[in-house]
Amino acid sequence: MQTTANTMPERQKLAAILVENKLVSGEQLQQTVKYAHAVGIELHEAVLQKKIAPPEAVMMAYAESVGLPFVHLGDVSFDEEVIAQIDPMTARQHSFVPISVDQGYVLLATTRPIIPDVADEIRMTFDLPVRCVICTPADLSAAIAEHYPRGASRVIKIEQTKTLQQVQREVKKPKEKKKQQLTPLSGADMKDLSLKSFVAFNFAFAFVCFALNYLQMPRGIHNTFYQFPVLILLGCIVGGLAAFVTWKSFSRQRRQMES
Repeated sequence: MQTTANTMPERQKLAAILVENKLVSGEQLQQTVKYAHAVGIELHEAVLQKKIAPPEAVMMAYAESVGLPFVHLGDVSFDEEVIAQIDPMTARQHSFVPISVDQGYVLLATTRPIIPDVADEIRMTFDLPVRCVICTPADLSAAIAEHYPRGASRVIKIEQTKTLQQVQREVKKPKEKKKQQLTPLSGADMKDLSLKSFVAFNFAFAFVCFALNYLQMPRGIHNTFYQFPVLILLGCIVGGLAAFVTWKSFSRQRRQMES
């Protein structure tokens, strides 16, 4: 059951307009007001349900009572880009359809002003205030069925464009960074690095030979003819790696210090 959203002055104003325009009689008005109270709906909805007056005339009177313009949705053009940015479930649940962005406002077609929470959500989506226009329930139902059919998904073209631009900027950022320039090594530095690498090679070579001989590894060739060549080969491999790592590490540090 819906609760009435009209204030008493607005309801009284609508009642006066209905009577003045001879859309309802005094007796019909009294009966309709009681019906609206009993069912918990607004006065103009009660008049529509009882079919006392033409829907278009009733909605024009209601629009006048709340100070909003009345429109025939068949005479307006809908902006598909604006429609695509509204969640279909929200539009169906709260009974409205966005028409366009006009004069700094997001125009919404509805049968009554939307609630503040929904208006704030739309305002944050477009960064623009919301303005409602009143239409007949039949026109609104047809527009919702056309633009927000069941199963429709939300398409946000503006946000997709922004995301693409952000990705493009993020891709460009690494390209803008300049690689650090490293100065060439001097002759004295080359000699020093050669000495450090030679020491690293010898230390690693001796360590491998001692460790493998002490642990009697590799298994199966200990105390055989192949033991000495295998120890030499493994020592050279490990020693070469140690010399390479030492050269690369100390040369980079030296270049960075001099650049």
